Amino acid sequence: MIEQHKFEHLVRLAYEWTKEQEDFVLARGAPLSPQHVADAGLAGVRDSERVRVLVVDRIPLPEDGELAEAARRTRIINHDTRCTGFGHAIIIRADAWGDRELLLHNLVHIAQCERSGGLEPWISQYLGDRHTCASFTIGSLEEEARRIAHEICAADTPAVAV
Repeated sequence: MIEQHKFEHLVRLAYEWTKEQEDFVLARGAPLSPQHVADAGLAGVRDSERVRVLVVDRIPLPEDGELAEAARRTRIINHDTRCTGFGHAIIIRADAWGDRELLLHNLVHIAQCERSGGLEPWISQYLGDRHTCASFTIGSLEEEARRIAHEICAADTPAVAV
C-alpha cells in the first residue's frame, strides 16, 4: 500500500498531467460525430459539444518519471492502453477507433467528471477510489464505466432468432 503523503503527491502530479493533456486535446482534437454525440448522451455526458477526440498512434505516458512509473504499475496508463478519457477530452489510439464500447467507457468517465464538479475533483475521486481497492485495482468509477458501456452496447445488439 502506498503511503498517504506519497499518494497525495501523485494525485497532484496526475491532475497537472491530465489538465495539460485535456488542454492539448481541446485545442487540437475533433468534435464528436453525430453518432458519438448520441452515445455521449446515453453515457450521461451533459455537455457533449465541449468534448474533443484526439486520435493518436499511442497513448502518451506522463513525462514525470515518478508519475509514469505509478501509471504503468497501476495499469491506469501503460503501453497497452488504447483510450483514455477525462475532463472533456478523449485520446484514442487509431487502431481502437472502431471500438464503440471502449469509446462509450471513456464517455462515462467524462460524465463522471461533469458530475464530480470537474477534472480536479474527479482525479482525486478516481485515484482515491482505486487506492482503497486491493492492489490498486478497478474501483467503483471504473466498474461503473465498464458496466454502462457494456449495457448500452448490449441493448443495441439485435436479438438472434432461434
